[in-house]
Amino acid sequence: MTKDSLRMNANSAANRMRASFYTRIDDLSLRRRSLIGSALARIILGALGLYYYLRDYTERSYLWGPDGVWPWQNFTGPAAGDGFSLYSVSRSNTWFELIFHLGALAALLFMLGWKTRIMTVLHYVFLWSLQQRNPVLLDGGDNVTVIVLIFFVFINSGARFSLDARNEEREGKDAEQSLRFRVGSLLHNAGVVAVILQVCTVYLVSGMYKVQGERWQNGSALYYILRVNEFGWPGINRLIYESATLVTLITYGTVFFQLAFTFLLLSRKWRVFAVAGGILMHLGIAVHMAGLISFSLTIVALELVIMGDAHYRSLSRTVRRLTGQRPREHNVAAEQGKRPDTVVDAPGLEGNAPPAHRDPVLTRT
Repeated sequence: MTKDSLRMNANSAANRMRASFYTRIDDLSLRRRSLIGSALARIILGALGLYYYLRDYTERSYLWGPDGVWPWQNFTGPAAGDGFSLYSVSRSNTWFELIFHLGALAALLFMLGWKTRIMTVLHYVFLWSLQQRNPVLLDGGDNVTVIVLIFFVFINSGARFSLDARNEEREGKDAEQSLRFRVGSLLHNAGVVAVILQVCTVYLVSGMYKVQGERWQNGSALYYILRVNEFGWPGINRLIYESATLVTLITYGTVFFQLAFTFLLLSRKWRVFAVAGGILMHLGIAVHMAGLISFSLTIVALELVIMGDAHYRSLSRTVRRLTGQRPREHNVAAEQGKRPDTVVDAPGLEGNAPPAHRDPVLTRT
């Protein structure tokens, strides 16, 4: 083979890679993935944020007030670090009440999807400030929430099941194929990817730490977890930890599932089972470790983002068919704000480009 033919083959391969890259970017700029899952996650995260404020509402001054259980000097002194909190601006009780109730209002409006992107930023600032005021109350779910709220600033989580979506429908606003829409779509999809990667990180790191523990290795870890009095339900957990076989199976199954979760998502066939398994696992944690309800529901909310809109539409059709209702027709092109010849029917981050521009790498799974 001559040098000229090698050069031509290299140039041809480079051109194909370049064309594939531009096709994928064009595809991502035309479709906003996981709109339904993002909306469901927004509702759950907003409800959890409101739960933080209302759970101990009558004890708010004791837990977070200027003269609360966490000393003010620990909150504002050198040991507090560089974390900023709106509660540190003033030690006035009036200021505390104002910031606290504004935070609860921001959580409610975020959950309802009113001015969603602005409320996402405000909810993040108020929730972060509340967590900094008394860090001993955190349970892990709080940390994940403030991380993913940054990603949700870029996600169009108000496109479904929100006051914003209702107002846009009433006013008849249609998405335009403009530069602003395309850039917004790219940012939205990037935010969705960031949320999915965060979920995968939680699972993978948790699984890696577990395999290093002696009790996880010998299959007895679940027994000791269910015996923790701070979180467990003695009357319910006893039904599990008294069975050595059940304890061993669940202990090993948890480790294997957490390590395999990320890889299961790579397969379209196994993705639904991975998400369903994750949701069931964390609902089990919420039931049998009652003190970790907020953590469990936070992860469940984020797992809903992984599923694509096609999965939810298929689930809706199945439910309607089983209940004897007539399936609703979906004008996918209109609701996505795209050309009529552009059809979205793949889950999660996958999508089908028009036939002339279909990317074989993108549609392989």
